[in-house]
Amino acid sequence: MPTLVIGARHDTMDPKHMEMMAGLLPRGRYLFCPNGSHLALYDDQDVYFTGLNEFLRGLPARP
Repeated sequence: MPTLVIGARHDTMDPKHMEMMAGLLPRGRYLFCPNGSHLALYDDQDVYFTGLNEFLRGLPARP
């Protein structure tokens, strides 16, 4: 299952740990939001939504 793990500089979770978790998943990808916190969808919207849209567009189409 493709999985997007999102980390942010000012989050309570260590971004390096989030990146490591993405690397452990067979189809994991990591998105880093440099200006984000736990709510990166609000405080780093451009990076968050650009990365999310790229991830979703890259998913294979289902019949």
